[in-house]
Amino acid sequence: MIETETNYRNLLIILAALLWVGSTVFAFSLMLPILDSITRIYAAFWADPDPIGQAFFMGVSIRRVGVFVLAIAALIGIIGGAEYHFKHFNTPNSWQIFFLTYAVLLTLFLFTRFF
Repeated sequence: MIETETNYRNLLIILAALLWVGSTVFAFSLMLPILDSITRIYAAFWADPDPIGQAFFMGVSIRRVGVFVLAIAALIGIIGGAEYHFKHFNTPNSWQIFFLTYAVLLTLFLFTRFF
């Protein structure tokens, strides 16, 4: 009985670690497609026919600021998520946070596909 509980706990630890690593990789791999979508939306509404005009430099600036904001948000989510899951392992709130994390990542993925 005790051995089964230990195996079950080890399996849950491995599952939680894999989910956390998967969300980390997925978050960082979504950064460039999100920036591409934001740039396409900007170009669709405020584009300038001049190849190197004011709109070009504004688009580059939006992309640079976007990289910084997305990187900071991803790091906060990754480090904060790791600490939360470490302190509250195998609680319903921990699994709900995993669900919420993957729901947000899936929403961002769909945003990049449709825009």
